[in-house]
Amino acid sequence: MTSRLRVSLLRHGHTTSGPVYRGRVDVPLSAKGWQQMQQSISGLQPDMVVTSPLQRCADFAQSLGQPMLTDERLVEMDFGAWDGRERELVWQQDQAAVEAFWADPMQVSPPGGENLTQVQERAIVALHEHIESALAQQKQHLLLVSHGGVIRCLIGKLLHMSGPGLFHLYLPYAGMAQLQVDTFRPPAQSQQEYHISLAFGAHK
Repeated sequence: MTSRLRVSLLRHGHTTSGPVYRGRVDVPLSAKGWQQMQQSISGLQPDMVVTSPLQRCADFAQSLGQPMLTDERLVEMDFGAWDGRERELVWQQDQAAVEAFWADPMQVSPPGGENLTQVQERAIVALHEHIESALAQQKQHLLLVSHGGVIRCLIGKLLHMSGPGLFHLYLPYAGMAQLQVDTFRPPAQSQQEYHISLAFGAHK
């Protein structure tokens, strides 16, 4: 399938939570977060919007006034027993497990959670499906509103990066990665093919 499709991967903005493991915990955007996301998307005109179901993504996506799809596969990494808890407190109470996770996050999961390989696998399938759908509908600009961990996993998969390399990708609140899809072949036919250019926005 040959066409040209712009894909924007938008991370949610600043939230009302503090320095916690912010995975499945459903916290809202702060006023600053709303402003960050509005600035990031200024001038863009997506004609297809897909979002994580968590309110820090979905509330903003809904505000755009476009037809919107919600996809559970774009939800943030599941931190299990650590989810929503302060990072420093988790470190004090479960240091060995924290060290094991950060030493090999592609394979090691937080207690009761998932690892980055699992995040990457579900997210890339979702991305491929939405690209294929957008092309079939002759859309021009697909916007995916998701989370830092998910977007890093997607970029890492597309660029064949190693696990540790994912943490060198700087994607701040309301940061955006832009992909240009020139050629796409669904999995049943062959490997997916992309011509990719990346651009990142920055909000501190």
